[in-house]
Amino acid sequence: MSGARIDLVHELVSAAAAAVPDRPAIVTADGAAITFAEFDRQVGSVAGWVAERTRRGDRVAVIADNGASYARLYYGVPRCGRVLTLINQRLSPGEQIAQLTTAAPTVLVGDARYLHALPDVGRAVPPLRHVLAFDDPQWQRAERDSPPYTGPVDPDGPAWLLFTSGSTGTPKGVLHTHRSLTTAVRGTVAGRSVRPGGVYLLPFPMCHVAGYNLMVQHHARNTVLPVAAFRPDAFVAAVLAHGVTSCSLAPTMLHALLDHLEDTGTELPTLRDVAYGSAAIPADLLRRALARLDVEFHQGYGMTETGGNVTFLGPAEHGAGADGDPALLRTAGRPHGEVEVRIDGTGEILIRGEQVATAYWPDRAATTDGWLHTGDVGRIDDAGRLVVIDRRKDVIISGGENVSSREVEDVLSTHPDVDQVAVVGVPDEYWGEAICAVVVARAGSNPLEEDLVQHVRAHLAAFKRPRLVVFIDALPLTSNGKVAKESVRRLAAAHASSATGNTS
Repeated sequence: MSGARIDLVHELVSAAAAAVPDRPAIVTADGAAITFAEFDRQVGSVAGWVAERTRRGDRVAVIADNGASYARLYYGVPRCGRVLTLINQRLSPGEQIAQLTTAAPTVLVGDARYLHALPDVGRAVPPLRHVLAFDDPQWQRAERDSPPYTGPVDPDGPAWLLFTSGSTGTPKGVLHTHRSLTTAVRGTVAGRSVRPGGVYLLPFPMCHVAGYNLMVQHHARNTVLPVAAFRPDAFVAAVLAHGVTSCSLAPTMLHALLDHLEDTGTELPTLRDVAYGSAAIPADLLRRALARLDVEFHQGYGMTETGGNVTFLGPAEHGAGADGDPALLRTAGRPHGEVEVRIDGTGEILIRGEQVATAYWPDRAATTDGWLHTGDVGRIDDAGRLVVIDRRKDVIISGGENVSSREVEDVLSTHPDVDQVAVVGVPDEYWGEAICAVVVARAGSNPLEEDLVQHVRAHLAAFKRPRLVVFIDALPLTSNGKVAKESVRRLAAAHASSATGNTS
């Protein structure tokens, strides 16, 4: 995109409003279009309301499904120098309270059904002074009628606080600045060659770092249709109704979409770009998609700490990978021009650049000498493409969601019939990885798989439940007495491959 460099989050919208004021910025769930000019005015109103009730640096938390109000917060809270704190609506109320306690926000807004489910949130989070649902008339007036905030904002000041899944069982708060987020946005617009003048459908929860795609599309002055959840039939209806030209889909979503299209015989003539991340796409799935859809595929590699993707694999590599060079599909592409990626002596992937968050909340450094240690093992191929050899060993990526194995282990360990447990991911065609619990039962007990699954569901979000439980006599151990996770993974994978039925 041409024009001056943008280093403030809210200026992504104001620049678009100046250039294309009458183009829709957001299409709501009921099909209403909000122009960039109107959306920019609403963002200013949100900033003004927040500024009147908080101090600079205060956190403003949100728990909600995707929607226009969420999108206003993306820009409005940073616009007045406050920190938008994104809480996953799919977590259990206890998990949400724990993150709110850590973030200590002074304002909490969101969908009424999520706010009402929080047990005595005011007492649990003492700094909270305002709790408002999006359907509350006071909040609706705030979005519509508050005088806009027009004060100065520091590009290096905090803008967003997001929580990781927690590779050690405890999610970390990642603090992003205006500059780190806008650099991530700019890098993706260039690295993915985002085309202007289109309509983008966002199915990923806006509490995730993947939500930055909304800002990517607004930087390219595209219309965004945020949807609360992915369902193939609803996705198809939205594409046909609004002329959707691009979207992001996890491989699990793509699989379900293709099934639906084949069952119904539906065509999607306007769709031309599909982006995905988190894991490589299976070659068979890509071939099936290319045969059914006239689209170009784009992959990105990134994480919460990078505010978005840092490397990109484009349509040409996807075409070559589908045509007979599947090794290309196991790469994550090349870095964009504003970030450095290298491999250290241990094989770990390191990342440096302005888009990398420098701090974990509240006051722990996220980088060493400017380099983010990703915990992922990889290499750079002869063409300069990053190859991710192994993900963080204790994080399972299931259906596009990151799940900490230790977190699930900790819950299962509280079951009275469980003596020892190790949780790993096993390959699964539909989910990417399925969560597998390998359990040693207490002497004299005979726990049922469904009882252990329900035990996890009672304490954690539903997507963190095991889809396979394997009972063994003893966990394999290393020479120093620790659980040998690699041996557990092999054992679990063997059970998964021989199990009858489908883990999905």
